[in-house]
Amino acid sequence: MKRKLLESAICTLLLAVAVFMAAPAMAGTTPLVTTQWLAKNLGARDLVIIDVRTATNYGVGHIPGSFNIPYVGWEPFSEKRQCQLMPKPEDFTMMLQGIGVNKSSHVVIYDHGNSIGDATKGAATVWILEAMGHTNVSYLNGGFTKWTFEGRIIDNKLPKSEQGDFVAHFDPAKVVSLEQMLATVQKKDAIIVDARSSSQHFGASKRGDVERFGHVPGSINLPAPYLNNAGANRAPATIRSKNQLAAMTRGVGIPADKNARIIVYCNTGQYAGMDYFILHDILGYKNVAVYDGSMLEYAADDDRPLVTFSWGRSGK
Repeated sequence: MKRKLLESAICTLLLAVAVFMAAPAMAGTTPLVTTQWLAKNLGARDLVIIDVRTATNYGVGHIPGSFNIPYVGWEPFSEKRQCQLMPKPEDFTMMLQGIGVNKSSHVVIYDHGNSIGDATKGAATVWILEAMGHTNVSYLNGGFTKWTFEGRIIDNKLPKSEQGDFVAHFDPAKVVSLEQMLATVQKKDAIIVDARSSSQHFGASKRGDVERFGHVPGSINLPAPYLNNAGANRAPATIRSKNQLAAMTRGVGIPADKNARIIVYCNTGQYAGMDYFILHDILGYKNVAVYDGSMLEYAADDDRPLVTFSWGRSGK
């Protein structure tokens, strides 16, 4: 009798373990996660947290268990083309495998979460991950600033990991080349969105390393700085509400059709990453790509057309 009870107890225990192992590591994952969600899921199976801040900031303190890959490693500078471009898939594979990213991993990205520069680095990292074939990725709303404002625990320990099995597979639908951009300008077969400030879009100002003033002909302006609350009363850089974002995109002329082809650019691809994240991951536009060479590449040749002091999309 005792033996049967023992066997029954063992079977029950094994069944419970099997159910636990088969259960998902986390519930309720979305492209935009809160600090509350992340705090609840710290240490969850198959969760990989990546800090894109500088190595110095990371060393002072970071979210427990997070790995540091500074943003400069995600969008390296190309001496040949004088612009930031996508990393090579093989380099990207090594980078993510080295911190234990698997095909099944849920990756959460966080930035410093204070300025628009911080927020765009985190959002652009999400775009790069998705363009390299890892779509189970989320952005931490408000980043490290919101985490610390709420008094949540941080440490400066270096986490350990086993080699991951993720292999990058470049998705050309999410990245646009210079040649494709020039063809789109001619054919007017896509919505072109400029994520820079309105001043740079109109041509009243420009970044110092961009050769010329103005914007790509036919492009409309959806400035990345307006898409979150960066700098508002020194609050963390949180993403605006979905209703606000939808109203803003309608207001600047982006159609309601979620299948519309949209190409986003800025100066380097960084601010465009924020527009991509909002349009693709938050608002559900299915056909969004980033011209990663952006104005650093496009404006370098006088033969490529630019427009100043105009508003609205041509070819409507």
